[in-house]
Amino acid sequence: MNSNDSKITITVVGSLNYDLVCVLDRLPALGETLTARSHVAAFGGKGANQAVAAARLGAEVRMIGAVGSDPTGQAMRRNLEENGVDATGLLVAADPSGTAMINIDANGDNTIIVYPGANAALTPDWVAANGDAIRSSSCLMLQLETPLDSVLAAARIARGAGVPVLLNPAPARPLPDELFRLCDVVTPNETELRLLSGVEGVEEGARILLGKGVGAVVVTLGGKGSLCMDERGSFAVPSYEVRAMDATAAGDSFNGALATRLSDADGAHRSRISADDLAFCNAAGALAATRLGAQPSIPTLAEVNDFIARRTA
Repeated sequence: MNSNDSKITITVVGSLNYDLVCVLDRLPALGETLTARSHVAAFGGKGANQAVAAARLGAEVRMIGAVGSDPTGQAMRRNLEENGVDATGLLVAADPSGTAMINIDANGDNTIIVYPGANAALTPDWVAANGDAIRSSSCLMLQLETPLDSVLAAARIARGAGVPVLLNPAPARPLPDELFRLCDVVTPNETELRLLSGVEGVEEGARILLGKGVGAVVVTLGGKGSLCMDERGSFAVPSYEVRAMDATAAGDSFNGALATRLSDADGAHRSRISADDLAFCNAAGALAATRLGAQPSIPTLAEVNDFIARRTA
């Protein structure tokens, strides 16, 4: 386990979006118009969220992705840099920067519509041009808001260099078996696991992914916590009870936490996931759910440690 003072290097290949968030008493029905109680604009995108999460938890993070040449893209770059993320791996594309439109109800449940924009311009060639960043990492983090061939290209580079790969398979889509074989850890939620495995049961679904060559499967279960399964078996860790306001970046905070827990400053990777690891990740996700907006909600290492200490006491 890395100490709080460790400096590990995580590379994230993924998306960057600008989020437009509306808070409502309830989510609208088809064809219905509702008045929002409040509105927030914030930086998001699953890739950028996970990069910021890992950085706030103490890692040195590099981001490979694509933004537009518009003012939003320039602001996205500055935001990453202000959060301590190396943004030299960002491609400036002709398309507008990615945008997400998010509705959140009083229970913290949401609906999200994503316009990929510049994220669709992230090509395997650009990933390959930044291959040295991946090869020198303690861990590579991937999601599915960018083109699948670029995700595969990054995973192949990492596997060739012996760099562990953590895939958050969101948003859910069918995936080639090759990608599973390239992944050390896959972190679906229950909905994503059902799509990837074709079955309803969490443990049965996780076993199917293990059978595809994944090293370990960590399933995020929302308010029920999380479950880990590898070749040794499975165990679950309950969540922390909080008053959820916005769960948009809860999963991204969980993933950023997991990447930092499993990587060491000397580049080593701890393949065994412990109950303490999942408890730490659950805490990071729970804290993020108590705040509005994607990246504004992501906690720091001090906040997570204090939260766990208070709940333990």
